[in-house]
Amino acid sequence: MRFLGIDFGWESKPSGVAALEWDGASLRLLETDRLETPETLLGWVDAQAGDDTGIGVDAPLVIPNESGMRPCDREAHSRFGRYHAGAYPASRSRPYWQRTTSLCEELRARGFQHGESMSARAAGRWQIEVHPHAATVQLFGLDQILKYKRGRLKDRRAGLRSYRDLLLSKLPQLSPHISGLKLPDLPSSGPALKAVEDQIDAVLCAYIAAHWWYWGRSRNDVLGDSKDGYIVVPQRRDPRASLAEIRETYALTALNEADAHPDPLAQFETWFDQARAAISQEPTAMALATASRDGVPSLRMVLLKGIRDGRFLFFTNYESRKGRELDANPHASLLFFWPDLERQIRISGTVRRVSREESEAYFASRPRQSRISAWASAQSSVLSGRDVLDQKVRQYDAQFEGRDVPLPPFWGGYAVEPVEFEFWQGRPDRLHDRIHYRRDSTGAWRIERLSP
Repeated sequence: MRFLGIDFGWESKPSGVAALEWDGASLRLLETDRLETPETLLGWVDAQAGDDTGIGVDAPLVIPNESGMRPCDREAHSRFGRYHAGAYPASRSRPYWQRTTSLCEELRARGFQHGESMSARAAGRWQIEVHPHAATVQLFGLDQILKYKRGRLKDRRAGLRSYRDLLLSKLPQLSPHISGLKLPDLPSSGPALKAVEDQIDAVLCAYIAAHWWYWGRSRNDVLGDSKDGYIVVPQRRDPRASLAEIRETYALTALNEADAHPDPLAQFETWFDQARAAISQEPTAMALATASRDGVPSLRMVLLKGIRDGRFLFFTNYESRKGRELDANPHASLLFFWPDLERQIRISGTVRRVSREESEAYFASRPRQSRISAWASAQSSVLSGRDVLDQKVRQYDAQFEGRDVPLPPFWGGYAVEPVEFEFWQGRPDRLHDRIHYRRDSTGAWRIERLSP
């Protein structure tokens, strides 16, 4: 999937452009440029766009009103005026209206229909009107916009530097995220600075299009419609919201019994492959719940290190708290949570240690310092200070210098053999899909839907 950003020159001015590509796991910036005319801009679109391409345009694309402002502009003023991010009023009394609406029509002639009503992750060609100023305050939780478009050159350059730094630091952290983002350096002259400004704005336009495609209305708002004019704006992520105010709207997809694989392991592999493609950090992370012989629970995050013969494998110190609890009560639950996909998988089952040979094979694959750490750490025991641990690391580093680090006798793997699976897909209004698998008396898997 490809996303193009156009910071359109409304009044006979050049346009900034940017292209992002989604590889299934992250976005990457393909190029930025500044083009002099609408004709060269459309040629660039023709060269960049594929069958599945979304375009975010910073320009009023639909202007039916003869004067005043569009309803979406009025709503943008109401919502974002407090941040100095209100939309510029658009009407047919403005000299630019034919230029911007002509761009819209040229894109429609190329198959880019208005995308304000599309579902998340939809295929095809589409265009949306975006508003970078509003997007910055929404995506990054700003109290007001960064000012870099007017004023003295020194102040404009400082504002643009802050804007550039914000995109470089924040866009790799959002979902979807941009990997390896590099933006043009800031020149010292005014005309050259304006050219870079247009290109950086275009990167944000492309990102808004990607955010719209990725999340749809669950994390974006659409002001207006394609009849009277519209603007797509990401929803605000407010770090100061109270716990009671924090909530998500889940709307990416559904999970139906008819779509669920009869074998829960096959269903897990399908979802797991999708998570690995979509999530950059620790898609293998899972919560592991164990309990003492008396039923006192404990919970921690571990990493899935394999699935063999239908069993889920992880490795740890056998003398840790989880190791002691699993020896006394060989039952556990696993939970994978992938919020970017609005999914979780719960697995419960019995647990046993894997063979010494299997533990040795995995241990040998670990980096040397991780193997040293396994010897040095008496996991879950009380330490008098960090220096004690560091000293043990140095001790075992010296002990095994020049030779292979063997598997400690107190370290190895566990295998969880599932007796129950639950696949959870987030849905609107907390009416989530929960598909449950359990063994019947014959040992076959039975599929049932649970109430949300």
